[in-house]
Amino acid sequence: MESKKIDTTLILYLKGRLDAYLSKTVEKEINEFINIETSCNFIFNLKDVEYLSSSGLRIFVSTTRILKENKRILVLCNMNKAVHNIFRIVELLDMFNIFNTEKEAIDFLRKK
Repeated sequence: MESKKIDTTLILYLKGRLDAYLSKTVEKEINEFINIETSCNFIFNLKDVEYLSSSGLRIFVSTTRILKENKRILVLCNMNKAVHNIFRIVELLDMFNIFNTEKEAIDFLRKK
C-alpha cells in the first residue's frame, strides 16, 4: 500500500483484491497508519481496487468508526463501477463521503 501526506490528510492507495485473504493484512496496515498519523484525516484512493468482498467492506466501516471516535474523517475516491455497485447494493453509499477524483476529496477535507 502506497501513501502520500498532504497537509493534515493521509492518502492511502489501495490495490488489487480486497477479499477475505488480504483484508486482515490491509486493515492491520491501515490501523498502523491511524496510530502513527494521529491528527490526519484519511482518503482511500480506490482506483486500483479490482474486487471488494464483504471482508473488504468491513475495512471501510471499521476505519470510519475508529476515525469518527477521534473526530477525524475517512473519504473515498476513484471508485470503479464494480466497486461503486457493491457499495450501492449493500446500501453503504450514504455512510461515506465519496468523490470521483482525489482532488475533489482533498478539496472537501480542506474545507472541514
